[in-house]
Amino acid sequence: MNQLLRGFTSVGYVGLIPGAPGTYGSLVTLPIAYFWSTLVTDNLLVTIGLILLITLLGVFASNKVAVHLGIEDPGEIVIDELVGQWIALLAIPAHWGFWLAAFVLFRVFDIWKPWLIDKSQHLPGGIGVMMDDVLAGLLALAIIQGVAAIL
Repeated sequence: MNQLLRGFTSVGYVGLIPGAPGTYGSLVTLPIAYFWSTLVTDNLLVTIGLILLITLLGVFASNKVAVHLGIEDPGEIVIDELVGQWIALLAIPAHWGFWLAAFVLFRVFDIWKPWLIDKSQHLPGGIGVMMDDVLAGLLALAIIQGVAAIL
């Protein structure tokens, strides 16, 4: 069971690649989100539902993996990056420039953790693991959507 949970929370063990697991988790999200929106469905409500489901499963699984490893927020857990990055990509224009901006903004906010993003990571267990990335994704999405509306 723990290997299954670790496989899920590390997004197919991407989180175990040495170096920058959070960045790798964000990068692997780009093709997943692209193929989901082009091959499966471009229905925003279905996509939001899937992201919510992954988030809830991520809270549960991250908590279990963190307890199993004895580390509060193990670096190998990148399901939070997948969720946050996918949020940043929601309904943005289908242009590589917007996708690149969403990737960069999400990573900046995930690393920098301004204000509430930092506070949210101190919530207990899997909620804290997931919530900072959800908020970083929402902030990146708001900026991208604002720029898209201006342009």
